[in-house]
Amino acid sequence: MAKTIVVYGATMAGVAAAAKAAKNATSATIHLIVPDPVDYNGNGCCLGAIGTVGGQNFFDIGWKKIDSGEKIFFTKGSFNWWESQMGQHYSVDAMSDLLKSDLTKAEYGGRIKIHYAYDITGIGWEASHITEVRLCHIKRDDEGIVQWDTEGSDSKLTITGDVFIDASESGRLTRLSNFGGTVGRYDWPADKLDSDERGSSGKARQQVASLMFKVTGFDMTDLREDLEVANQHENGVCSATGGKDAYKDKNRKIYQFNEKYGPKGFAIKPFNMAEDGPQPGVEDKNKEWWVNAFLVFNVDGRAYNRDLTGDTKNHFPKDMRSDYKTVDDAWRDARRIINSSEFEEAIRDFPGFRDATVVKENGMPVVGNVLYLRETIHSALSSSARANDTENSNYALRATDFLEAGTADNRNYAKRMGLNAYWIDVNAYKFEDLKPNGSYAWPVTEFVRSDVAIPDLSPTYVPYGAIATNFVLNLLIPGYATGVASLGWAAARTIPNQCVLGDAAGVAAAYAVNNNIDPLNFGSADITAIQNTLKNSGALLEK
Repeated sequence: MAKTIVVYGATMAGVAAAAKAAKNATSATIHLIVPDPVDYNGNGCCLGAIGTVGGQNFFDIGWKKIDSGEKIFFTKGSFNWWESQMGQHYSVDAMSDLLKSDLTKAEYGGRIKIHYAYDITGIGWEASHITEVRLCHIKRDDEGIVQWDTEGSDSKLTITGDVFIDASESGRLTRLSNFGGTVGRYDWPADKLDSDERGSSGKARQQVASLMFKVTGFDMTDLREDLEVANQHENGVCSATGGKDAYKDKNRKIYQFNEKYGPKGFAIKPFNMAEDGPQPGVEDKNKEWWVNAFLVFNVDGRAYNRDLTGDTKNHFPKDMRSDYKTVDDAWRDARRIINSSEFEEAIRDFPGFRDATVVKENGMPVVGNVLYLRETIHSALSSSARANDTENSNYALRATDFLEAGTADNRNYAKRMGLNAYWIDVNAYKFEDLKPNGSYAWPVTEFVRSDVAIPDLSPTYVPYGAIATNFVLNLLIPGYATGVASLGWAAARTIPNQCVLGDAAGVAAAYAVNNNIDPLNFGSADITAIQNTLKNSGALLEK
Protein backbone atom coordinates (compact mmCIF):
# COMPACT_ATOMS: atom_id res chain seq x y z
CA MET A 1 0.00 0.00 0.00
CA ALA A 2 1.26 3.47 -0.90
CA LYS A 3 2.43 5.52 2.06
CA THR A 4 1.60 9.10 3.01
CA ILE A 5 3.78 11.74 4.67
CA VAL A 6 2.08 14.86 6.04
CA VAL A 7 4.12 18.05 6.52
CA TYR A 8 2.53 20.81 8.62
CA GLY A 9 4.02 24.24 8.05
CA ALA A 10 5.29 25.67 4.76
CA THR A 11 8.35 27.22 6.35
CA MET A 12 11.56 26.77 4.41
CA ALA A 13 12.22 23.83 6.73
CA GLY A 14 8.81 22.43 5.75
CA VAL A 15 9.47 22.88 2.04
CA ALA A 16 12.87 21.20 2.46
CA ALA A 17 11.24 18.31 4.32
CA ALA A 18 8.54 17.86 1.68
CA ALA A 19 11.04 17.88 -1.19
CA LYS A 20 13.45 15.46 0.52
CA ALA A 21 10.57 13.13 1.43
CA ALA A 22 9.31 13.07 -2.15
CA LYS A 23 12.79 12.48 -3.59
CA ASN A 24 13.61 9.59 -1.26
CA ALA A 25 10.22 7.88 -0.92
CA THR A 26 9.41 7.56 -4.59
CA SER A 27 5.99 5.96 -4.20
CA ALA A 28 4.76 8.04 -1.26
CA THR A 29 2.32 10.95 -1.41
CA ILE A 30 3.39 14.07 0.49
CA HIS A 31 0.83 16.57 1.76
CA LEU A 32 2.15 20.04 2.62
CA ILE A 33 -0.21 22.11 4.78
CA VAL A 34 0.23 25.90 4.57
CA PRO A 35 -1.25 27.44 7.76
CA ASP A 36 -0.79 31.04 6.58
CA PRO A 37 -3.74 33.28 5.62
CA VAL A 38 -2.79 33.65 1.95
CA ASP A 39 -3.34 31.38 -1.02
CA TYR A 40 -1.60 31.14 -4.35
CA ASN A 41 -4.36 32.71 -6.45
CA GLY A 42 -3.58 36.39 -6.46
CA ASN A 43 -3.04 36.97 -2.76
CA GLY A 44 0.72 37.17 -2.63
CA CYS A 45 3.50 34.75 -1.80
CA CYS A 46 2.65 31.88 0.47
CA LEU A 47 5.48 29.34 0.63
CA GLY A 48 8.38 30.11 2.95
CA ALA A 49 6.49 31.46 6.01
CA ILE A 50 8.44 34.24 7.76
CA GLY A 51 11.12 34.06 5.04
CA THR A 52 8.59 35.19 2.41
CA VAL A 53 5.06 35.62 3.76
CA GLY A 54 6.43 37.46 6.78
CA GLY A 55 8.61 39.81 4.73
CA GLN A 56 11.93 38.60 6.15
CA ASN A 57 14.08 38.62 2.99
CA PHE A 58 17.48 38.71 4.65
CA PHE A 59 19.06 35.31 5.44
CA ASP A 60 21.04 35.21 8.70
CA ILE A 61 23.93 32.98 7.65
CA GLY A 62 26.55 31.76 10.11
CA TRP A 63 30.18 31.75 9.03
CA LYS A 64 33.64 31.46 10.46
CA LYS A 65 36.73 33.34 9.26
CA ILE A 66 39.90 31.26 9.03
CA ASP A 67 43.50 32.47 9.20
CA SER A 68 43.63 33.31 5.50
CA GLY A 69 40.68 35.66 5.97
CA GLU A 70 38.35 33.41 3.99
CA LYS A 71 34.81 32.91 5.32
CA ILE A 72 33.74 29.30 5.82
CA PHE A 73 30.02 28.58 5.62
CA PHE A 74 28.52 25.50 7.27
CA THR A 75 24.95 25.42 5.97
CA LYS A 76 24.55 23.22 2.90
CA GLY A 77 21.70 21.03 1.59
CA SER A 78 18.44 22.67 0.50
CA PHE A 79 19.33 26.05 1.92
CA ASN A 80 22.58 26.16 -0.02
CA TRP A 81 20.61 25.59 -3.24
CA TRP A 82 18.09 28.36 -2.51
CA GLU A 83 20.78 30.81 -1.50
CA SER A 84 22.81 30.01 -4.63
CA GLN A 85 19.76 30.83 -6.80
CA MET A 86 18.52 33.94 -4.97
CA GLY A 87 21.39 35.28 -2.87
CA GLN A 88 21.38 36.24 0.79
CA HIS A 89 18.89 39.06 0.05
CA TYR A 90 15.98 38.51 -2.31
CA SER A 91 12.47 39.28 -3.51
CA VAL A 92 9.96 37.46 -1.31
CA ASP A 93 7.66 36.75 -4.28
CA ALA A 94 10.52 35.36 -6.35
CA MET A 95 11.70 33.19 -3.46
CA SER A 96 8.19 31.82 -2.95
CA ASP A 97 7.98 31.02 -6.66
CA LEU A 98 11.33 29.21 -6.47
CA LEU A 99 10.10 27.14 -3.53
CA LYS A 100 6.97 26.20 -5.46
CA SER A 101 8.94 25.24 -8.55
CA ASP A 102 11.12 22.97 -6.41
CA LEU A 103 8.02 21.17 -5.10
CA THR A 104 6.39 20.77 -8.50
CA LYS A 105 9.33 19.31 -10.42
CA ALA A 106 8.42 16.65 -12.94
CA GLU A 107 10.47 14.02 -11.12
CA TYR A 108 8.00 14.11 -8.22
CA GLY A 109 5.13 13.24 -10.53
CA GLY A 110 2.66 15.48 -8.73
CA ARG A 111 3.05 13.49 -5.51
CA ILE A 112 3.46 16.65 -3.41
CA LYS A 113 0.00 18.02 -2.69
CA ILE A 114 -0.02 21.62 -1.38
CA HIS A 115 -2.96 22.82 0.72
CA TYR A 116 -2.89 26.61 0.84
CA ALA A 117 -4.42 28.54 3.75
CA TYR A 118 -5.51 25.61 5.90
CA ASP A 119 -4.96 24.97 9.59
CA ILE A 120 -5.52 22.06 11.94
CA THR A 121 -8.81 21.78 13.81
CA GLY A 122 -8.09 18.33 15.25
CA ILE A 123 -6.09 15.14 14.90
CA GLY A 124 -6.66 11.40 15.00
CA TRP A 125 -4.72 9.54 17.69
CA GLU A 126 -4.19 5.84 18.28
CA ALA A 127 -1.54 3.85 20.14
CA SER A 128 0.87 6.81 20.46
CA HIS A 129 0.54 7.52 16.72
CA ILE A 130 -1.02 10.44 14.88
CA THR A 131 -3.39 8.91 12.35
CA GLU A 132 -4.89 11.96 10.64
CA VAL A 133 -5.14 15.73 10.65
CA ARG A 134 -8.46 17.51 10.27
CA LEU A 135 -8.20 20.85 8.50
CA CYS A 136 -10.30 23.94 7.83
CA HIS A 137 -9.64 26.80 5.46
CA ILE A 138 -8.56 30.13 7.01
CA LYS A 139 -8.90 33.76 5.89
CA ARG A 140 -8.09 37.21 7.27
CA ASP A 141 -10.95 39.63 7.94
CA ASP A 142 -10.88 43.42 7.43
CA GLU A 143 -9.51 43.96 10.95
CA GLY A 144 -6.61 41.63 10.34
CA ILE A 145 -7.90 38.72 12.43
CA VAL A 146 -7.47 35.27 10.88
CA GLN A 147 -10.70 33.29 11.03
CA TRP A 148 -11.95 29.84 10.09
CA ASP A 149 -13.51 29.94 6.64
CA THR A 150 -16.22 27.29 6.48
CA GLU A 151 -17.74 28.37 3.17
CA GLY A 152 -17.31 26.18 0.10
CA SER A 153 -17.25 22.47 -0.51
CA ASP A 154 -13.48 22.28 0.01
CA SER A 155 -13.36 24.32 3.23
CA LYS A 156 -12.71 21.21 5.32
CA LEU A 157 -10.28 18.37 4.68
CA THR A 158 -9.14 15.25 6.48
CA ILE A 159 -5.74 13.81 5.60
CA THR A 160 -4.57 10.45 6.90
CA GLY A 161 -0.88 9.72 7.11
CA ASP A 162 1.85 7.31 8.12
CA VAL A 163 4.50 9.83 9.19
CA PHE A 164 3.86 13.43 10.24
CA ILE A 165 6.28 16.36 10.25
CA ASP A 166 5.74 19.57 12.24
CA ALA A 167 7.79 22.28 10.53
CA SER A 168 5.62 25.13 11.82
CA GLU A 169 6.51 28.16 13.93
CA SER A 170 3.54 27.68 16.26
CA GLY A 171 4.27 24.01 16.99
CA ARG A 172 0.55 23.38 16.76
CA LEU A 173 0.70 19.78 15.52
CA THR A 174 3.23 18.85 18.21
CA ARG A 175 1.21 20.54 20.92
CA LEU A 176 -2.06 18.89 19.88
CA SER A 177 -0.61 15.38 19.67
CA ASN A 178 1.20 14.63 22.92
CA PHE A 179 3.48 17.47 23.89
CA GLY A 180 6.06 16.81 26.57
CA GLY A 181 8.03 20.02 26.44
CA THR A 182 8.18 23.60 27.64
CA VAL A 183 7.17 27.09 26.57
CA GLY A 184 9.63 29.89 25.86
CA ARG A 185 12.53 30.25 28.28
CA TYR A 186 11.05 28.15 31.09
CA ASP A 187 14.20 26.01 31.18
CA TRP A 188 16.47 28.96 32.05
CA PRO A 189 18.00 29.26 35.53
CA ALA A 190 15.33 30.58 37.90
CA ASP A 191 17.41 33.61 38.90
CA LYS A 192 17.33 34.79 35.27
CA LEU A 193 13.52 34.70 35.16
CA ASP A 194 10.79 36.92 36.54
CA SER A 195 9.11 35.61 39.66
CA ASP A 196 5.95 34.61 37.75
CA GLU A 197 8.03 32.44 35.38
CA ARG A 198 9.50 30.30 38.14
CA GLY A 199 8.44 27.01 39.66
CA SER A 200 5.85 24.45 38.66
CA SER A 201 3.18 27.09 38.03
CA GLY A 202 5.50 29.51 36.23
CA LYS A 203 4.45 30.92 32.86
CA ALA A 204 7.56 31.66 30.86
CA ARG A 205 8.04 34.45 28.37
CA GLN A 206 8.68 33.84 24.68
CA GLN A 207 11.28 35.78 22.74
CA VAL A 208 10.04 39.04 21.20
CA ALA A 209 8.40 39.01 17.75
CA SER A 210 8.74 41.53 14.91
CA LEU A 211 6.41 42.83 12.26
CA MET A 212 8.25 43.48 9.02
CA PHE A 213 7.24 46.56 7.06
CA LYS A 214 8.08 48.10 3.70
CA VAL A 215 9.62 51.53 3.08
CA THR A 216 10.64 53.52 0.06
CA GLY A 217 12.87 56.59 -0.17
CA PHE A 218 15.84 55.09 1.70
CA ASP A 219 19.17 56.75 0.84
CA MET A 220 22.13 54.34 0.94
CA THR A 221 24.60 57.19 0.51
CA ASP A 222 23.51 58.96 3.69
CA LEU A 223 26.35 58.15 6.07
CA ARG A 224 25.63 60.97 8.51
CA GLU A 225 25.89 58.66 11.54
CA ASP A 226 25.73 54.96 12.12
CA LEU A 227 24.77 53.26 8.90
CA GLU A 228 26.99 50.33 9.80
CA VAL A 229 26.72 48.32 6.59
CA ALA A 230 25.35 49.36 3.21
CA ASN A 231 26.16 46.88 0.46
CA GLN A 232 25.08 46.03 -3.06
CA HIS A 233 25.33 42.31 -3.67
CA GLU A 234 26.05 40.21 -6.74
CA ASN A 235 22.36 39.69 -7.45
CA GLY A 236 21.82 43.46 -7.60
CA VAL A 237 20.03 43.63 -4.25
CA CYS A 238 21.13 46.14 -1.64
CA SER A 239 21.08 45.59 2.12
CA ALA A 240 21.75 47.84 5.08
CA THR A 241 22.06 47.60 8.85
CA GLY A 242 22.58 50.23 11.52
CA GLY A 243 20.93 52.83 13.69
CA LYS A 244 22.37 51.96 17.11
CA ASP A 245 23.28 55.55 17.98
CA ALA A 246 19.94 56.93 16.82
CA TYR A 247 18.19 54.23 18.84
CA LYS A 248 19.99 55.25 22.04
CA ASP A 249 20.00 59.05 21.64
CA LYS A 250 17.62 60.70 24.14
CA ASN A 251 17.11 63.64 21.78
CA ARG A 252 15.76 61.42 19.06
CA LYS A 253 12.14 60.71 18.19
CA ILE A 254 13.03 57.02 18.20
CA TYR A 255 13.87 57.31 21.88
CA GLN A 256 10.67 59.24 22.60
CA PHE A 257 8.62 56.69 20.66
CA ASN A 258 10.10 53.82 22.65
CA GLU A 259 9.55 55.59 25.97
CA LYS A 260 5.88 55.95 25.07
CA TYR A 261 5.18 52.60 23.41
CA GLY A 262 7.68 50.36 25.15
CA PRO A 263 5.53 49.90 28.26
CA LYS A 264 2.68 48.99 25.88
CA GLY A 265 4.76 46.24 24.29
CA PHE A 266 6.14 47.87 21.14
CA ALA A 267 9.56 49.29 20.34
CA ILE A 268 11.80 50.31 17.45
CA LYS A 269 15.20 48.60 17.40
CA PRO A 270 18.30 49.17 15.23
CA PHE A 271 17.41 48.06 11.74
CA ASN A 272 18.44 45.42 9.27
CA MET A 273 16.85 45.52 5.86
CA ALA A 274 17.12 44.53 2.22
CA GLU A 275 15.59 45.63 -1.05
CA ASP A 276 12.64 43.54 -2.14
CA GLY A 277 14.71 41.86 -4.81
CA PRO A 278 16.29 43.37 -7.93
CA GLN A 279 14.26 46.33 -9.18
CA PRO A 280 15.70 47.19 -12.62
CA GLY A 281 14.73 50.55 -14.04
CA VAL A 282 13.54 51.88 -10.67
CA GLU A 283 15.32 54.95 -9.30
CA ASP A 284 17.12 54.28 -6.02
CA LYS A 285 14.86 56.67 -4.12
CA ASN A 286 11.77 54.75 -5.32
CA LYS A 287 13.00 51.24 -4.55
CA GLU A 288 11.13 49.27 -1.91
CA TRP A 289 12.80 47.71 1.12
CA TRP A 290 11.64 45.21 3.73
CA VAL A 291 12.70 46.46 7.15
CA ASN A 292 13.20 44.51 10.37
CA ALA A 293 13.10 47.19 13.07
CA PHE A 294 9.75 46.96 14.90
CA LEU A 295 9.61 44.73 17.96
CA VAL A 296 6.33 43.35 19.27
CA PHE A 297 6.59 42.13 22.87
CA ASN A 298 4.28 39.93 24.92
CA VAL A 299 3.02 37.66 22.13
CA ASP A 300 2.03 34.04 22.70
CA GLY A 301 2.96 32.31 19.44
CA ARG A 302 0.63 29.41 20.28
CA ALA A 303 -2.48 31.59 20.66
CA TYR A 304 -4.88 32.46 17.83
CA ASN A 305 -8.25 34.17 18.06
CA ARG A 306 -9.95 31.49 15.99
CA ASP A 307 -9.41 29.08 18.90
CA LEU A 308 -11.13 31.27 21.48
CA THR A 309 -14.55 29.83 20.69
CA GLY A 310 -16.17 26.98 18.79
CA ASP A 311 -14.92 23.48 18.13
CA THR A 312 -11.24 24.37 18.63
CA LYS A 313 -11.51 26.30 21.90
CA ASN A 314 -9.74 23.45 23.71
CA HIS A 315 -6.71 24.16 21.55
CA PHE A 316 -6.24 27.65 22.97
CA PRO A 317 -3.31 27.60 25.45
CA LYS A 318 -4.78 27.48 28.93
CA ASP A 319 -1.49 28.61 30.44
CA MET A 320 -1.20 31.81 28.39
CA ARG A 321 0.22 34.69 30.40
CA SER A 322 -2.34 37.32 31.38
CA ASP A 323 -0.09 40.10 30.03
CA TYR A 324 0.32 38.43 26.61
CA LYS A 325 -1.59 38.90 23.36
CA THR A 326 -2.66 36.44 20.72
CA VAL A 327 -0.75 36.42 17.44
CA ASP A 328 -3.79 37.99 15.73
CA ASP A 329 -4.20 40.85 18.18
CA ALA A 330 -0.47 41.57 18.16
CA TRP A 331 -0.36 41.67 14.34
CA ARG A 332 -3.38 43.96 14.15
CA ASP A 333 -2.15 46.35 16.86
CA ALA A 334 1.37 46.51 15.44
CA ARG A 335 0.07 47.32 11.96
CA ARG A 336 -2.02 50.14 13.39
CA ILE A 337 1.05 51.69 15.01
CA ILE A 338 3.11 51.36 11.82
CA ASN A 339 0.25 53.22 10.08
CA SER A 340 0.67 56.25 12.35
CA SER A 341 2.53 59.45 11.48
CA GLU A 342 4.28 59.13 14.83
CA PHE A 343 5.93 55.89 13.73
CA GLU A 344 7.01 57.26 10.36
CA GLU A 345 8.47 60.39 11.96
CA ALA A 346 10.40 58.26 14.42
CA ILE A 347 12.06 55.98 11.85
CA ARG A 348 13.16 59.05 9.87
CA ASP A 349 15.71 59.62 12.62
CA PHE A 350 17.61 56.58 11.36
CA PRO A 351 20.53 57.22 8.98
CA GLY A 352 19.31 57.06 5.40
CA PHE A 353 15.65 57.35 6.42
CA ARG A 354 15.37 61.16 6.25
CA ASP A 355 13.02 61.00 3.25
CA ALA A 356 11.70 57.48 3.77
CA THR A 357 8.00 56.69 3.80
CA VAL A 358 6.12 53.55 4.75
CA VAL A 359 4.72 51.86 1.63
CA LYS A 360 0.92 51.66 1.72
CA GLU A 361 -1.83 49.86 -0.17
CA ASN A 362 -5.48 50.83 0.21
CA GLY A 363 -4.54 53.22 2.98
CA MET A 364 -2.78 50.60 5.12
CA PRO A 365 0.94 49.90 5.47
CA VAL A 366 2.45 46.97 3.60
CA VAL A 367 3.60 44.60 6.33
CA GLY A 368 4.39 40.92 6.63
CA ASN A 369 1.29 38.79 6.17
CA VAL A 370 2.37 36.88 9.28
CA LEU A 371 4.17 37.98 12.41
CA TYR A 372 7.87 37.15 12.61
CA LEU A 373 7.81 34.89 15.68
CA ARG A 374 11.17 33.98 17.20
CA GLU A 375 10.20 31.35 19.77
CA THR A 376 7.24 29.27 20.93
CA ILE A 377 7.70 25.78 22.40
CA HIS A 378 10.53 23.28 22.87
CA SER A 379 10.23 19.49 22.95
CA ALA A 380 11.84 17.96 26.03
CA LEU A 381 13.21 14.50 26.73
CA SER A 382 11.07 13.95 29.83
CA SER A 383 7.74 15.55 30.71
CA SER A 384 8.22 14.81 34.40
CA ALA A 385 11.58 16.64 34.41
CA ARG A 386 10.20 19.95 33.12
CA ALA A 387 11.54 22.68 35.40
CA ASN A 388 13.63 25.81 35.58
CA ASP A 389 17.38 25.28 35.14
CA THR A 390 17.03 22.20 32.92
CA GLU A 391 18.58 23.69 29.77
CA ASN A 392 21.52 21.29 30.07
CA SER A 393 19.66 18.15 31.04
CA ASN A 394 16.21 17.79 29.45
CA TYR A 395 16.76 18.53 25.74
CA ALA A 396 18.39 16.67 22.89
CA LEU A 397 20.33 19.86 22.13
CA ARG A 398 21.50 21.55 25.31
CA ALA A 399 22.55 25.12 25.90
CA THR A 400 26.13 23.93 26.40
CA ASP A 401 26.10 22.30 22.95
CA PHE A 402 26.10 25.86 21.59
CA LEU A 403 28.05 27.57 24.37
CA GLU A 404 30.81 24.96 24.19
CA ALA A 405 30.54 23.79 20.58
CA GLY A 406 33.56 21.76 19.64
CA THR A 407 33.63 19.94 22.95
CA ALA A 408 30.23 19.51 24.58
CA ASP A 409 28.42 18.73 21.32
CA ASN A 410 30.81 15.90 20.42
CA ARG A 411 28.48 13.58 22.34
CA ASN A 412 26.03 14.03 19.42
CA TYR A 413 28.47 13.03 16.69
CA ALA A 414 27.32 9.46 16.14
CA LYS A 415 23.71 10.51 15.54
CA ARG A 416 24.40 13.84 13.84
CA MET A 417 21.98 15.01 11.14
CA GLY A 418 23.92 18.14 10.18
CA LEU A 419 25.37 21.33 11.63
CA ASN A 420 23.75 24.40 13.11
CA ALA A 421 25.90 27.49 12.80
CA TYR A 422 24.96 30.94 14.07
CA TRP A 423 25.75 33.25 16.93
CA ILE A 424 23.54 33.06 20.05
CA ASP A 425 21.25 36.02 19.41
CA VAL A 426 18.52 36.78 21.94
CA ASN A 427 16.27 39.59 20.70
CA ALA A 428 14.90 40.40 24.19
CA TYR A 429 11.98 38.93 26.13
CA LYS A 430 10.41 42.08 27.51
CA PHE A 431 10.76 45.80 26.91
CA GLU A 432 12.88 46.25 30.03
CA ASP A 433 15.57 44.05 28.44
CA LEU A 434 16.31 46.93 26.05
CA LYS A 435 17.36 49.11 29.01
CA PRO A 436 19.52 46.77 31.11
CA ASN A 437 21.25 49.55 33.05
CA GLY A 438 18.68 52.29 32.67
CA SER A 439 19.92 53.20 29.18
CA TYR A 440 19.07 51.65 25.84
CA ALA A 441 21.47 48.94 24.61
CA TRP A 442 21.70 46.65 21.59
CA PRO A 443 22.27 43.73 21.28
CA VAL A 444 20.99 42.46 24.62
CA THR A 445 22.11 38.81 24.79
CA GLU A 446 25.01 39.55 27.13
CA PHE A 447 22.69 41.33 29.54
CA VAL A 448 19.79 38.87 29.70
CA ARG A 449 22.20 35.96 30.14
CA SER A 450 25.07 37.57 32.01
CA ASP A 451 25.72 34.23 33.74
CA VAL A 452 27.31 32.67 30.64
CA ALA A 453 30.08 33.67 28.27
CA ILE A 454 28.58 34.02 24.79
CA PRO A 455 31.13 32.45 22.43
CA ASP A 456 32.21 33.26 18.93
CA LEU A 457 30.48 31.16 16.30
CA SER A 458 31.37 27.50 16.15
CA PRO A 459 29.19 24.93 14.36
CA THR A 460 27.16 22.56 16.54
CA TYR A 461 26.30 18.94 15.74
CA VAL A 462 22.53 18.40 15.60
CA PRO A 463 21.54 14.89 16.74
CA TYR A 464 18.61 12.91 15.38
CA GLY A 465 16.97 13.13 18.81
CA ALA A 466 16.36 16.85 18.27
CA ILE A 467 13.80 16.17 15.54
CA ALA A 468 12.24 13.06 17.12
CA THR A 469 10.00 13.11 20.18
CA ASN A 470 9.67 10.56 22.96
CA PHE A 471 5.91 11.12 23.09
CA VAL A 472 4.77 10.35 19.51
CA LEU A 473 6.08 7.40 17.54
CA ASN A 474 5.50 8.82 14.04
CA LEU A 475 6.19 12.55 14.45
CA LEU A 476 9.29 14.45 13.35
CA ILE A 477 9.83 18.06 14.41
CA PRO A 478 12.15 20.32 12.38
CA GLY A 479 10.11 23.44 13.28
CA TYR A 480 10.10 25.67 16.34
CA ALA A 481 9.02 22.80 18.59
CA THR A 482 12.23 20.87 17.94
CA GLY A 483 14.14 19.53 20.93
CA VAL A 484 16.48 22.45 21.56
CA ALA A 485 16.90 24.26 24.87
CA SER A 486 15.73 27.87 24.77
CA LEU A 487 19.18 29.52 24.86
CA GLY A 488 20.43 27.21 22.10
CA TRP A 489 17.31 28.05 20.11
CA ALA A 490 18.53 31.66 19.96
CA ALA A 491 21.11 30.32 17.48
CA ALA A 492 19.18 27.41 15.95
CA ARG A 493 16.16 29.58 15.07
CA THR A 494 17.66 31.12 11.92
CA ILE A 495 16.24 29.92 8.61
CA PRO A 496 19.45 28.25 7.31
CA ASN A 497 19.69 26.19 10.51
CA GLN A 498 16.02 25.26 10.32
CA CYS A 499 16.55 24.06 6.74
CA VAL A 500 19.18 21.63 8.03
CA LEU A 501 16.52 20.20 10.34
CA GLY A 502 14.00 20.12 7.48
CA ASP A 503 16.31 18.14 5.22
CA ALA A 504 16.92 15.63 8.01
CA ALA A 505 13.20 15.26 8.78
CA GLY A 506 12.32 14.70 5.12
CA VAL A 507 14.99 12.04 4.64
CA ALA A 508 14.06 10.36 7.94
CA ALA A 509 10.35 10.32 7.03
CA ALA A 510 11.12 8.75 3.67
CA TYR A 511 13.29 6.12 5.32
CA ALA A 512 10.53 5.36 7.82
CA VAL A 513 7.85 4.72 5.18
CA ASN A 514 10.24 2.83 2.91
CA ASN A 515 11.16 0.45 5.74
CA ASN A 516 7.91 0.39 7.74
CA ILE A 517 9.63 1.68 10.89
CA ASP A 518 8.31 4.39 13.19
CA PRO A 519 10.77 7.31 13.35
CA LEU A 520 11.12 6.98 17.11
CA ASN A 521 12.28 3.37 16.79
CA PHE A 522 15.32 3.90 14.56
CA GLY A 523 18.45 1.98 15.54
CA SER A 524 22.08 2.85 14.86
CA ALA A 525 22.02 1.19 11.40
CA ASP A 526 18.96 3.27 10.47
CA ILE A 527 20.66 6.48 11.60
CA THR A 528 23.73 5.61 9.53
CA ALA A 529 21.58 5.02 6.45
CA ILE A 530 19.88 8.41 6.90
CA GLN A 531 23.27 10.10 7.34
CA ASN A 532 24.51 8.57 4.09
CA THR A 533 21.43 9.77 2.20
CA LEU A 534 21.90 13.28 3.60
CA LYS A 535 25.56 13.32 2.58
CA ASN A 536 24.67 12.16 -0.94
CA SER A 537 22.15 15.00 -1.23
CA GLY A 538 24.70 17.69 -0.36
CA ALA A 539 24.26 18.02 3.40
CA LEU A 540 27.32 18.83 5.51
CA LEU A 541 27.78 16.53 8.49
CA GLU A 542 31.43 17.28 9.29
CA LYS A 543 33.03 20.39 10.76
